[in-house]
Amino acid sequence: MKSLWFIFLLIFSGIASSQTSVSGGIYQNTTWTMAGSPYLVTGSIVVFPGNTLTIEPGCVVKFTADYSFNTGNFIYFEIRGSLIANGTPNIPVVFTSTDTTTGFYNWDGIRIKGSQGGSIQMNHIELHNSYLGIYNDISQPGVTYQFDECYFRSNNYALQLNADLVYNNCVFESNGVGQAAQNQYGTLTASNCQFLNNFCSFTWSNGINVTNCVFVGNENNIIGSPGIIQNCQFIDNTFGITETSNITVTNSYFEGNGTGIDGTSDCSVSNSTFTANSIAVKIGDGGEVRNNQINNNGVGIQVLAYNPTATIIDSNNICNNSVHNLENLTDKNFQVNLNCFCSQDSAVIENGIYDGYDDITRGLVNYAIYDDSCQTILDYITKVNLGGSATIIEQNQLWKVWAFQNQLHVNTQNPIDIQLISSSGFCVYKSTLQVGDNLIPLTLTPGVYVISTSLGTQKRFVVAL
Repeated sequence: MKSLWFIFLLIFSGIASSQTSVSGGIYQNTTWTMAGSPYLVTGSIVVFPGNTLTIEPGCVVKFTADYSFNTGNFIYFEIRGSLIANGTPNIPVVFTSTDTTTGFYNWDGIRIKGSQGGSIQMNHIELHNSYLGIYNDISQPGVTYQFDECYFRSNNYALQLNADLVYNNCVFESNGVGQAAQNQYGTLTASNCQFLNNFCSFTWSNGINVTNCVFVGNENNIIGSPGIIQNCQFIDNTFGITETSNITVTNSYFEGNGTGIDGTSDCSVSNSTFTANSIAVKIGDGGEVRNNQINNNGVGIQVLAYNPTATIIDSNNICNNSVHNLENLTDKNFQVNLNCFCSQDSAVIENGIYDGYDDITRGLVNYAIYDDSCQTILDYITKVNLGGSATIIEQNQLWKVWAFQNQLHVNTQNPIDIQLISSSGFCVYKSTLQVGDNLIPLTLTPGVYVISTSLGTQKRFVVAL
């Protein structure tokens, strides 16, 4: 019995270590089977037109590693005919290298010669350590490649396809670029995918729809790609979303990123949470930032727009950001009255807003003070009269006030007596005002003042530098 068991071990060991060496041209329909796996690719392979190579589930295709990086000697796998490599959810087809060191690209990749009619069907696959990944020599308008439950790891580029791409439940890990730029044509749809520790997750697609995906530990994620992102998580990346316009981000979570969203123009960000990011949101022209929780970051919102009065920032909680809650990086004046800064102390709020008070090259920012519930406005802080539709007007408001160029402007619907109180508690002016606009020339030291009326109401306002 002991000798028979020893013989069985020898036989089993021999089977387990068997492999098939392959290289050269494929000139007829060919199938690589589990019985011949793993397939050791010792030289470049070309599937010629009119022929199909079928690779069975569970097959492992190993490309001999080239240690002379990017010399043009990498082994390649060229498809001028057809490649069918469909694994199953539990038994993928694996394309890898004889050296799987992370970040080491040592074979060329899978080259589709679309110009000669080359085509692929690849699903439930793994792709490791290639230099150019899966790529095509032409753009393919109207062609869709779908990849389900695929794993792309440690490639310089995982995919470079100018076609419509669909990723479901895929993982992109430790690649240079997951999906490379679709310069000529192509959209990208991704759902339930993970992008982990890549230099770039994907770049410059012509339109994206990304749902329920997780982005963790990447240098860059979504670069220059318009479209929709919803129900996604961006954690510990250098840039979450950057150099982008015409993008809509909803119901997403940003934590620990260098910059959460860097939106150049026409970006909409809503119903999302930002915490522990160095900069949560940069917003440009035509942008909208609505109904977000932007708390405990370094900088909450940076405004970069050439026309910030056309940029909508409202119904956000922008609180306890350590550097500034809001930075006006333009020389324009605007207001953010419909946002809560989680304090009833105007000095605290003012310290959290970087504007013309801090740097004379910047414009001024008007804001409001809310109660503890962040639902009710207690007061308006008006540094500059914006005029027209930008003037603060509250429904049923009986009077309003603003200070501009050493003049106090008070508009009232009823005759009222007013008193102007400085921050030190001294009355510096009092008068009876008539219905309509009242202009009161005053020379006031810059700072916060309170104006109280015979109606029993009062408002704070700020005299600018």
